[in-house]
Amino acid sequence: MGKFSGLILLFDIACLLVIGIPVYLLAGMPVLLPGIIAFIVTSALAIASFYPFTRMSGGNMNKYLSAMLIGMFIRMIFIGTSVAIVFVFTELHQISFTVALLFSYICKSVIETYILTKKHRGQPSVS
Repeated sequence: MGKFSGLILLFDIACLLVIGIPVYLLAGMPVLLPGIIAFIVTSALAIASFYPFTRMSGGNMNKYLSAMLIGMFIRMIFIGTSVAIVFVFTELHQISFTVALLFSYICKSVIETYILTKKHRGQPSVS
C-alpha cells in the first residue's frame, strides 16, 4: 500500500471517529451506513485514479492533462452510477449518502490535488 492510500485510509478513519460516532449515537446505524458506503466508494476511486496521474506527471503536459480529464470523467461516471444504485435499488438513507459522498469526494480531491501540485513543483511529496 502506498503512502497516498495510507493517507486516504487515515482520513477515512479520522472522519469515522470524529463524525461517525456522533452520527451513530444521535441517529443510529440507518444514517451511518450510507456514509460508510460513500467513503468506501470515494476512497476506491481516489486510490484508483491517483497512481496513473503520478506516473504521467513527469512527461508531456498535454498527455498528463488528457489523462487527468479522462480520469475525472470516469470518476464522475462511477459517482453517478453509485448514486443511481443507492437511490433506485436500495433502502439506504439518501440524504446521508449524498452528504457523505460530496464531503468525502471534495476532501479527497483536495488531498489529491495538493499532493500532485507539490510533486509537480519538485518538492518531496507523498506517492
